Amino acid sequence: MKMKLKQRLVFGITAFLCTCFVIGYIFIYQSQAYLDHQILSLDGVNSRFNLQNMVQIGAGNAAILNNETSIDGGAQNGVLLRRQLNKSLSKSGGNRTRERKAADNVYGGKTNNGGEFSKSSAKQIKLLKSENLNRTRVEKSRERHIAFEPGKEAFRVISSVHKQPANLPEEGNFYNIPHKYPRISAVPVQNRSRLEALFRNFNASYQVPGESGKRDQLVRFVYKSNNKKPKIWEKFQLGISRYEIYSYNNSLIDDLLKYLGEANIKKAEEKVGGTQVKLSLTFLDDGGALMKPWRVPRDYETLPDHFYFSDIERHNAEIAAFHLDRILDFRRVPPVAGRWFNLSSDVYFKTDEALRKTFFRSPANNLCFVGHCSYYCESETAVCGKPDVIEGSVAAFLPAFSQIPRKTWRHPWRRSYSKHKSATWEHDLTYCTRLVMKKHPYNSGRRLLDLMDMSIFDFLIGNMDRHHYETFDHFGNFTYPIHLDHGRAFGKHQTDEISILAPLFQCCILRRSTYERLVLLSTDQYRLSDLMRESLSTDLISPVLFEPHYAALDRRLRTIRKYVDTCFAKASSRDDVLMPEPRIEDYKDPLFNDKEDDSEVDDDDFDF
Repeated sequence: MKMKLKQRLVFGITAFLCTCFVIGYIFIYQSQAYLDHQILSLDGVNSRFNLQNMVQIGAGNAAILNNETSIDGGAQNGVLLRRQLNKSLSKSGGNRTRERKAADNVYGGKTNNGGEFSKSSAKQIKLLKSENLNRTRVEKSRERHIAFEPGKEAFRVISSVHKQPANLPEEGNFYNIPHKYPRISAVPVQNRSRLEALFRNFNASYQVPGESGKRDQLVRFVYKSNNKKPKIWEKFQLGISRYEIYSYNNSLIDDLLKYLGEANIKKAEEKVGGTQVKLSLTFLDDGGALMKPWRVPRDYETLPDHFYFSDIERHNAEIAAFHLDRILDFRRVPPVAGRWFNLSSDVYFKTDEALRKTFFRSPANNLCFVGHCSYYCESETAVCGKPDVIEGSVAAFLPAFSQIPRKTWRHPWRRSYSKHKSATWEHDLTYCTRLVMKKHPYNSGRRLLDLMDMSIFDFLIGNMDRHHYETFDHFGNFTYPIHLDHGRAFGKHQTDEISILAPLFQCCILRRSTYERLVLLSTDQYRLSDLMRESLSTDLISPVLFEPHYAALDRRLRTIRKYVDTCFAKASSRDDVLMPEPRIEDYKDPLFNDKEDDSEVDDDDFDF
């Protein structure tokens, strides 16, 4: 009895093990056949996650990265940075069709009972596909002049994006809401005859004193043994003086704008501070620039319920502000140019780990990043390319702050930056004569006249975000305020913010040279809107401004002249309003500095 029970137990265990072995063998065989079939049936959606061969192609830029290369220094969760085209390289042209036809001819299109290719057939088709893919990659590499050898890692950018790529999709992101205004085409510019005539027929509004010495120059070039000639960005910094950032009608500025739009990028770093994302670029020749990316369409207007300090920054406003400052002959804005960027090759592969972690692929398959800032640094307002290409503004760097310090001043007509209160000057018409004119450095020298120029400039561009300004410490207090940070300008073209002109109509003084320039820009031959349109036409991202902004410039210029005429009517003579250029010989610095005025305050130190 015990013998029979023992035999039954052994027989049952043996049968169970055999059954498990058979089931496991069938499962493994079917799984392998299924996976082989899935490799052959990759469609366009699944192929975007194929890490076997990651190909990255920019508009005018091109790069190929082998799957063994770590994107972020070994991290396995890096962002897939392969540019998505309408047709991926794995099925480009007729290769995919030829591959299917070859499979049908060789194997007669026969499948097993499960509707899948047999295991041997699948392996051969996989090999055929690999050969076609390598051949396609080599052909595409030759077309784009990329050095590529199968089996070797290659990542080399041949050329930069110098102009708008063809067939680029229309701009759009979170702010591309249904347009409140109809699409208005840009007025074509045939030539730049009026702009050229302006600089040819008229001299500078302000003449630099001929007796200016070494103390009036900001930097001196130190010759090195391996560099006998200054670079273009060094030439620009060498031209900065006590009276101007660059000289009148200087051809070097046009060359510098071209350099900013084409120079190869060596490193991209996120700029610390500020309310919105900005990048600090370093070029191959060690030159530097500040990059602000595209955020909103040209015809986007500031939302009615948004405060001036929470408005989104526009890269094209920085470009237009530089050109307007040049036409007004202030020459206090560092040169700014437009440029096309490839977020993959120009930013992601050139930046640090902290910024890389903010990159992602949007549902529209566009490469985006968020950055770290106070406003507009969420996934809903991310900076996104199309799919990797994006435009931005590039502003030339001034000399390094560590070598050439700058002093930060609180603007006398600074707004409250509060949702609940207003500044004193907004309801006190005697603010200028009662307080500002009696306080250093506005009670002597040129500084108060410089603020009149700044208020006119800000009113023309619609910039309410002027809380501080900077001067070069090397020149003391007899120098100009640098016009910086105009990203929140050109936000509205239908309305004018008259309070920006408060310094002008409260103080009722103005440089004579500035007034003469405004009169000239009011004439039909040298109309401000026409000059701006011609000046901006050569930028790489032209058209820079939405067309109604040009009409707004002419309208605001007429408003400025009306307020000046009002000052003429109140004064006993025009000479009480129009002031000559102050001379440095007549200016004396006080024996003490007002710590309350020249204290450095962080840009984000606002009362809200």
